[in-house]
Amino acid sequence: MKKILSIVLIVLILLILPINPLINAAPGDNNDPIVVLSYLNQRFNELIEKYGLNKIAEHEKTIAELNEKLKNTGTGTGSSTLQVVELKTGESLIAGAGAEIILRSGKVNAIASSLGGLSDVTKAGDIAHGVAVVSNHLLIVPRSDGRGVLAVTDAILLVRGEYKIVK
Repeated sequence: MKKILSIVLIVLILLILPINPLINAAPGDNNDPIVVLSYLNQRFNELIEKYGLNKIAEHEKTIAELNEKLKNTGTGTGSSTLQVVELKTGESLIAGAGAEIILRSGKVNAIASSLGGLSDVTKAGDIAHGVAVVSNHLLIVPRSDGRGVLAVTDAILLVRGEYKIVK
């Protein structure tokens, strides 16, 4: 009987010993399986310092400034939306490659280059230098080589893409 009692006692000790460190562990200790908030905050701060994540605010500010510049694209820079552009008599609109122009009112003539004119997508043709542009036709400028339109009278255009107004 003493043998059985000593075997049971040894088995109980062997079962209790691995659990003992978990019972006596302090919160946040390496032996504690529970993660506490102070530990998480400490690790987050270390990671922020290590990887420079505190610069996110600087990057967001730069992105906001660039987005604001894109919104204010009156002349010279491209835009993904059609913009209303008013030309006075004698002014020219010189467009960049891929720019789209639609004459809404007034009279304008095409400005071509030695490589060709403006592509009139509506009538599937090319508009040569000095030829009058038809209202409401979609024109595409194939290259940034000085092509655009010259206002014969005051005109209103819809423009998408890069352009500049020359007086």
